[in-house]
Amino acid sequence: MSYTLLEKDMDVVCAGECIVDLIPIDRNVYKACFGGSPMNTAIACSKLGLKTGVITCIGRDPLGNFLADTLRYNSVDVSRIRGSSYRTTLAVVVKLPGGDVDYIFYRKPWSLSADTEYVMDEGDVDYLSRARLLHISGFAFSQNPAREEYRKLISEARRLGLKISLDPTFRADVWRDMDEAYMVYKELFGMVDIVLSTDRELKTLLRLDDIRSILNCYRDYGWRVLGIKMGVRGSMLCVDGDMVGLESFKVYVLDTVGAGDAWNAAVIYGILRGLPIDEIVLMANAVAAIKCTRVGAVDGLPTLEEVIRFISSSGKPRYIEPSI
Repeated sequence: MSYTLLEKDMDVVCAGECIVDLIPIDRNVYKACFGGSPMNTAIACSKLGLKTGVITCIGRDPLGNFLADTLRYNSVDVSRIRGSSYRTTLAVVVKLPGGDVDYIFYRKPWSLSADTEYVMDEGDVDYLSRARLLHISGFAFSQNPAREEYRKLISEARRLGLKISLDPTFRADVWRDMDEAYMVYKELFGMVDIVLSTDRELKTLLRLDDIRSILNCYRDYGWRVLGIKMGVRGSMLCVDGDMVGLESFKVYVLDTVGAGDAWNAAVIYGILRGLPIDEIVLMANAVAAIKCTRVGAVDGLPTLEEVIRFISSSGKPRYIEPSI
């Protein structure tokens, strides 16, 4: 693949929701953890050594301070964070049988909170001009005014020549109805170069039943990169027509929250560093596996050195067929 890396002082800008996850650690005990898919990815990118910044909106309250402090602690630039008079958005994580999770959100359409109130300004455009890639979440497009403002942000990123990465982060709880969601995601899919998604999300949003049909959509939309996260079954990556599938690493799983965001970061790292596709998939699966060994979306995120050691000390997962 031939990505041109410009002489800029920042690798990645991650934009979208920054929220507090309430994660169950015992029957009736919850832990307040850093959350928000693009923000998790931002920290994971920073831990891997990429120069990373964020664009988001949080409450001017103790929870918002906690989120901003967590980003700073992990060497993520926070100069373009907005403060809102609304409270910081909350998500209650519900663990389901088999290791899956669901979410209950305290934000629009159920209540007012900070993450939906983002408004773009010229400072954000200047900020984008310093970066190589914009990574954004589909979750952020579920409600206005953020939807229209992030749409403008993508348009500016395209004008500036950035590569644009999308994680759909589809959560039915934050949409008024599915028809609206289908319409918005269809537009989003046509605006980006890179899609990093779960197989379940793609099947839902593209209204398809199997991976082979999804791969056809990848070609139809003209995406340069498509990443398909399949949980314990592994992942697939398609880059400029080449496809590699790899089973997951076997680890003792404590918490899967944020594993997909960690996987995203490794793919972004591999793209920006020009790594071969098989190395990118291997690294992405390793980063996700390491994260799963700790509770919280960011507590288990590894450095590049930790990833290298993990891969060298673990048995290499088997390749899987793209037709799965």
